[in-house]
Amino acid sequence: MKTGIVAPINYLNYSTAPYLVYAEFLTSSKYLNYYRSKPVLLDTSPVLPRKSNLEVLLEGVRLLKPKRIILPSKDYSPRNTIGLVQSFLREYRGSGELVGVLQGLDLDSLLVCYNFLRDICGIIALPSVLEKIAGREEIIRDLGMKEPVLYIEVSSNPYREIPPKNSLGICTSYPIRLARDLRELEEYRVTPPPLDFYIPDGKLIEELVESNIEEYTEIVRKEAR
Repeated sequence: MKTGIVAPINYLNYSTAPYLVYAEFLTSSKYLNYYRSKPVLLDTSPVLPRKSNLEVLLEGVRLLKPKRIILPSKDYSPRNTIGLVQSFLREYRGSGELVGVLQGLDLDSLLVCYNFLRDICGIIALPSVLEKIAGREEIIRDLGMKEPVLYIEVSSNPYREIPPKNSLGICTSYPIRLARDLRELEEYRVTPPPLDFYIPDGKLIEELVESNIEEYTEIVRKEAR
């Protein structure tokens, strides 16, 4: 199973496929040029709560012509998510595969969102905020989801939040966020702060980054057997 590591702009060598790229940072020529020739999965912004900027995402589509596009969404709100997706599709002129982001407050509202997304998307993304409702694997089971899924980020426990075997994997900055906090993977409590994409060169202990990424990737690989 694939583990897509999301890395800061000055440490893009740690980025791995599936390459989750944020349109917000494409104003950086270094970021843009690094991903220009790669099969990227384009999202809008890593900022939580999710609240997508359609203009930023559409500009990212124009710049990168991504293989896959994560459709806009708003955390916990199926109604707003559906509205954002509809607005995006009215303007979208690309050919990338569409990835819908499941949102809701409970199982019933998640089902409303899922029923809408599955008619237009071949892949469903499960963001880390869903862990506040239930485990993502439980949500997949309870909604009877058959589409390939992709986990986006880790909420709190990297040893538990492992995508199922038939998924596309997970994209996360968690191992690097812990290293930025001078912590090994097993020291995941409390949840580390959001990733600073503008960490200057030399501010990460690269041996710790590499160790965390290697351990986390192996955990995901073993669980997928």
